[in-house]
Amino acid sequence: MTVFTPFSIGSCTVKNRFVMTACNLGWCEDGHITQRVTNFYRERARGNVGLIIAGAAGVDPERVNTSGMMQVCDDSFIPGLASLASAVHNRGSRIFLQLMHAGAYARRSEHEGKSAVSPTAGFCSFTGEETEELSSEQIEAIIENFSDAAVRAMKAGFDGVELIGSAGYLISEFLSPLTNRRHDEYGGSFANRIRFLDRIIDAVREKCGDFPVMLRLSGSDFVEYGNGPEEFLAIGKKAALKADAIDVTGGWHESHVPQITYNVPRGMYLYLAHALKKQVNIPVIGCNRLDAEAAADAVDKGIVDAAGMLRPFIADPYLVLKLENDRVEDIRPCLSCNQMCLDMIFSGKGLGCVVNPYAGIEGHILKMQEYGENILVIGAGISGMAYAAMAAQSNHVTIWEKTEVYGGIGRLIARIPYRGETENYIEYLYHQCCSKGVKFVWNRDADAEELKRLIKDGIFSRVIIAAGSSVKKLEYPIDAGVHVMTPEECMACRSPLGRRVVIIGSDYRTVQIAQYCLGAEREGDRELAFLKQYQPSHMDFAKRSMGWEDKSLTIIAPGRSVGAGFGKSTKWMMLSEIKKAGVIIEEQASVVRIEKEKVIFRKRDGSEHALPADLIVACDGWIKNGKFAGFPDSSTDKIVVIGDALKPTTISGAIRECSELAFTISVL
Repeated sequence: MTVFTPFSIGSCTVKNRFVMTACNLGWCEDGHITQRVTNFYRERARGNVGLIIAGAAGVDPERVNTSGMMQVCDDSFIPGLASLASAVHNRGSRIFLQLMHAGAYARRSEHEGKSAVSPTAGFCSFTGEETEELSSEQIEAIIENFSDAAVRAMKAGFDGVELIGSAGYLISEFLSPLTNRRHDEYGGSFANRIRFLDRIIDAVREKCGDFPVMLRLSGSDFVEYGNGPEEFLAIGKKAALKADAIDVTGGWHESHVPQITYNVPRGMYLYLAHALKKQVNIPVIGCNRLDAEAAADAVDKGIVDAAGMLRPFIADPYLVLKLENDRVEDIRPCLSCNQMCLDMIFSGKGLGCVVNPYAGIEGHILKMQEYGENILVIGAGISGMAYAAMAAQSNHVTIWEKTEVYGGIGRLIARIPYRGETENYIEYLYHQCCSKGVKFVWNRDADAEELKRLIKDGIFSRVIIAAGSSVKKLEYPIDAGVHVMTPEECMACRSPLGRRVVIIGSDYRTVQIAQYCLGAEREGDRELAFLKQYQPSHMDFAKRSMGWEDKSLTIIAPGRSVGAGFGKSTKWMMLSEIKKAGVIIEEQASVVRIEKEKVIFRKRDGSEHALPADLIVACDGWIKNGKFAGFPDSSTDKIVVIGDALKPTTISGAIRECSELAFTISVL
């Protein structure tokens, strides 16, 4: 496979074509590298990634990010950076340092109250703050900041630097006519807008010689009046005359075109990288929404010279080694949910991972809670299998599952449009269980008394209940004969759904059900599609005859907003998607009663309305599993309830709970 062959970025030879792209981990202290940062990157180097891009590292000593971000703005940061570079080199990988100036994206709260600067003064929609315009003298100083930072990276032993000219940060702000409305030598024409970047590269070359310089560019800004693909190609071709490689990503942080959320197809933006590759003679790296196999395929087909990924390496540090050794089924898949990585960083917290609870604790000792025990797990859903796979490393584990299928509610979530990664994760967990000797017993249920007997008789030394949640009795009156579906019943339904859907709830499950219903087949869809193809003139007659009204979907949300539980990077996309599809959201509304084919509800202004409904789904009634509500109790500490069986939780909450139950963690 081409992806496992070396390539060169200037004078630096990289052993394979996998590149771990940069990310603020949020773990630095006053900008200095911590052991936690070093351990994190060293583990990825152990996993055989060819090139790691560390950072972003701030270059401006006047505006230092104080929220855990890496800095390289004075010589005091060199020792920590040197220890990081050495740790990665000792594991056989190359490492570049990404140099960054946040520009308009620098929040006051993260920069000691100082205003952000940008090519032109204005309002930044991403931060919600005003920016100050850079003077000519300040521009000169920042150019020198970049070149001085490159010198420090070279002294620290890095193999090269990457200049971030993407995502809406300062360099990309100079490149864009949207944010650069200057009337001096740095604004106006294309030649003037690219001058800032050009001069930075020249300054780095002057001080660092042939030290490798890579540039990260947006293949399109995906913002109105910003640079599109043609402008990107012009920038890329000009930059390629001086840079040693170009790393191509997608839009800005304020783009309204999704870039890395789960609804973006794999390799969606490779067309931008490939267009540039055909016009330049330096390596082009493509990224955004790749996994191991898609990355390898893109390189092998010659679409890009190397493949850049971040979140897959957070989820599985050993991704490259596993692919190289034909162990694809052992690669822990990223869910592309952004919950513990991007959302945590944007909220000023340290990075984590939903599926990898060990991200951020590399270098710690994981000690099993039990050894050689017989453990019974009730339920083969995500929580049950996640715990079983962990515990089976040193114990005998059996799973009882009341159905014939593993995966639990995760299987249903995977039926929501674009959520196929959930099924990949379920298959990964099942494979991990099987490979570690977990015994599955199908069509086997249990009750509380039986579990106590199993413990008392010594058949099992511990029981983990991961049997899912129960449904709470709804608090509004419902007429006899009217069935209000649970989210599980709705997603499990194999017959076409009603054409007029009402969903009750405010949290993330409500939005997920709306997405599912939008993508699901409704009554009459097949027949109308047939008529549209063969006899379109009969469509209106068929609708009147069968009562096939136009499709509608309404959310009655008791809360002030919909989608609680999702992070900002995903929530906006999901709400935008369902609203564009015509979903009506009634916020701060309450259900009065439910009648046959009708929901009576009260709007926020107090007025009462009747809403026709062929299908009603209540997302506000999940509670812990009533069957095992008595646990834990004083009779035994050997029976533990986890996951939704204890309280409704997210996948991230369930996995972290399983990890804490299976292991104790201590510092080396």
